[in-house]
Amino acid sequence: MTDVRQSLIDLGWEQGALVSADEGDQFGEFAHFDLGKGNLYLVISQTCDLVNPDFDIEPFVEVLRLTPLESEPANEAIGGKNSRVLQFQIDIEGVPRSFQALPFERFFVDRQLLLEFSAVAHVDDESRGMINAWLTKRFVRAAFPDSFDKRWKQRRKQIEKIIKRLKRVCDIYIKIEPFSEVDDDIDYDLELYLLMNAEDFDDPDIHREYTAHKKDLEDQFNQCPNLDLQEIELVSDAEITLREIQQLRRWDYSYLSYRDPGDHVSPALETV
Repeated sequence: MTDVRQSLIDLGWEQGALVSADEGDQFGEFAHFDLGKGNLYLVISQTCDLVNPDFDIEPFVEVLRLTPLESEPANEAIGGKNSRVLQFQIDIEGVPRSFQALPFERFFVDRQLLLEFSAVAHVDDESRGMINAWLTKRFVRAAFPDSFDKRWKQRRKQIEKIIKRLKRVCDIYIKIEPFSEVDDDIDYDLELYLLMNAEDFDDPDIHREYTAHKKDLEDQFNQCPNLDLQEIELVSDAEITLREIQQLRRWDYSYLSYRDPGDHVSPALETV
């Protein structure tokens, strides 16, 4: 079994490994969708599971299909901000290439096939962390009360227009009180935090531009009925603490800007 583990390591199998669909066409037999040419498979299973010498304990490896793009990644789909689609660039043999991933285009492959192939490349640590976080957000994103949604959506077009300008905002965090369904005559207290990369936050020109965007967003929320905007701030990721983030809820970018009107969101269960 030790030889099996070392063989898997020598073949380059670790989380973030890339397999060419042309070379690993046997992988495609496990997919639940049709595969196109030029695709890559991104290994998303943990490295310790990938190189486990016992195939009975870890019989499968999970992979994510990457579809090549002919253009650069779109702003609204980069960085994991949109939970329904991810676009990014990775270097393969020194050449930057653009790809798209959809969260449901994941499937499990017989792990013993890893002994027949080797990884063609690996995503860098930053990209791997971003992709892992993007997949995780599918399961941990918050569902907000319908009575809150109805209020801000009265200014939806105007708010979305501003949000699409926030290219340098990594995430939007929100706090509403109470976090429950309420009657129409009861106000929500609202706080908004626009999280930025420290380098962008500290750039005077960028900070000035985004202060203006923040003011525009503030003006729109102040026009929403029964929403009392207590605070809206630009925040550097070098300054915000884990404890502070734990007290907030991430406002999903795709939920804000790309959610179809008919999509169902489970309401909060409490009623005030």
